[in-house]
Amino acid sequence: MTLSPEGLLDDKYEILERLASGGMGDVYLVRHRHLQQQRVVKVLRAELASDAAVAQRFQQEARVATQINHPNVAILYDYSQLPDGRFYMVWEYIDGQELGRRVREDGPLDAAAAIELAIQALRGLDAIHSSGVIHRDISPDNLMLSQDARGRPLVKIIDLGLAKDLRPGADSELTQAGAFLGKFQYCSPEQAGFLKNAPLDHRSDLYSLALVLYELLTGLPPFESESQHGFVLKRLTEDPLPLVDRNPALRLPVALERVVLRGLARDREQRYRDAPSFIRALAEVADGMREVSTQEVSLEEAARAARRPAAKGELPAPPAARPRVAPAAAAARPPSAPGRKSSGELSREERQELLAQIERAAVKVQETSKIYGRAEAALREGRFEEARDAVRRLEAVNPRHKGLATLKQRLGETEEISRRRQQVLQAEQMLEKYLLDRQQTLAKLALETLLDLYPNHPKRGDYESWVALLAKEATQQKRADDAFAEGRAALARDDLDGARKQLAEVEDSDLSGKLAGTLLAELREAEQRQRRGREADEVKARLEAHLQRGELREAEQDLDRLARLEVTRVTLDTYRSRLAETRTREADERTVAGFEERFAAAVEARDWGAAREVAQELAQALPDSPRAQ
Repeated sequence: MTLSPEGLLDDKYEILERLASGGMGDVYLVRHRHLQQQRVVKVLRAELASDAAVAQRFQQEARVATQINHPNVAILYDYSQLPDGRFYMVWEYIDGQELGRRVREDGPLDAAAAIELAIQALRGLDAIHSSGVIHRDISPDNLMLSQDARGRPLVKIIDLGLAKDLRPGADSELTQAGAFLGKFQYCSPEQAGFLKNAPLDHRSDLYSLALVLYELLTGLPPFESESQHGFVLKRLTEDPLPLVDRNPALRLPVALERVVLRGLARDREQRYRDAPSFIRALAEVADGMREVSTQEVSLEEAARAARRPAAKGELPAPPAARPRVAPAAAAARPPSAPGRKSSGELSREERQELLAQIERAAVKVQETSKIYGRAEAALREGRFEEARDAVRRLEAVNPRHKGLATLKQRLGETEEISRRRQQVLQAEQMLEKYLLDRQQTLAKLALETLLDLYPNHPKRGDYESWVALLAKEATQQKRADDAFAEGRAALARDDLDGARKQLAEVEDSDLSGKLAGTLLAELREAEQRQRRGREADEVKARLEAHLQRGELREAEQDLDRLARLEVTRVTLDTYRSRLAETRTREADERTVAGFEERFAAAVEARDWGAAREVAQELAQALPDSPRAQ
């Protein structure tokens, strides 16, 4: 159920418009009716509110957000539940646009602006990480570009829906095994399963931020031919393209490129160790850019400036000087003779020089033949680096060698075949790793990558069957997760029959066996608690009867039984107090009975003085007793 504009949410938020609608719920722009401030409300869908795992994740997002207070992170103002059961959270309204949309519409940013925005985002990440949390979904669309009170650009990190609290005792992962969290285009290698048995840490967010910075500077991702299933393979097997190669129109400092590429290192040990280190590196580049007061001008630009007519008040460019020829170069020029001398007309010195030239040519031919032979042998044996060196030497010694072009073509073709084979091998290794780790989503992507490279792979049928089996198991495990959540909810309502029904579903669907064991233990504990409750009710009923009949010994025994049944302390204290009152009342009644017996004897003997003394003694002993009046 959507909220209508001009409606009222929770009696204090006026609905202005619906901003977005997604799988989790709807997002609205609202105005706080008392504070007159615009805010953003995120409402969980009603059908998801009953899903314990989804509701817990929604609540975890709010709980994580309350730990972070920084100007570069969106502020959470409120979290509550509507009468229909839907949860909602109230966020700061940011008047701006996503950085992703800014780049898509206007192209890359200049280096200084991109550095400043990246530093702000890193400051926000540092605040998140300092709270013991990792974001796991850093992307241009989760970085909002706004302005501060002075009109300066301001970046705010939004959407903590996938954030994970790493602190001891925090909620465990709420996602089923094999599921992928985040965006493939901006995930780190370890987020894509590159590291086995190694948990994510804050350096994963720094990698994603480096990807964002790369895009801000170039307008493009750092790998060519990006596709949905290629996002993972490329960053696991290839180095990112240099920024200038990705966008030749760029003029970026070399130091900035080094900083960005270090942030994109596949091995997280080679990246910046934390956000402050990344910030310092970018700040040093920015300081260097500010110190540069002039900029190199290319020869082409200088030539255009020389040809440009001088503007009014501007001196014309000086005429280009003719190139001067060095005397040695002039002396080396051959004389312009009308004809060529014959060998018979050559002097002795000239003949010796000619013979030396012939000898040098023969040596050159012999050398090129050896280099060519080494290049061919290296190509046949797959030693590509050696083959490339030989081709370069051959080109330097004899650039017009008749076999050079063919050799280059063969080298390129062979290298391409080897590169494709290596990519196929890497895709196979990735696929088999994901299959072994039961990471269904990533296994599917790796299979698509492999089949793009090698459509007729001999194990295609086997791989497809294994991936399909993983998908089936994932669906089955999802049923187990849902039944587990429903079983726990039934236990919370003391609906043990409903919990037993859900346990049966968990036992049928849970592949790990852990969920069934956990739910069974909780059910047994609830059953034992229920049995103790029934027994406690029976003991309470007997205790009440014994107290009413004044059977104090039996009542005391029942009270001991209650204490062993772990009833509340308040209940035990109440019954102890009533037992003590009953004992006191019984003792008072015995005392009164003794006085009454003496009083009756005095009256029977008509000893009125003795009767008055008995009455006075009773009044002193039990002044509150009605029998003493």
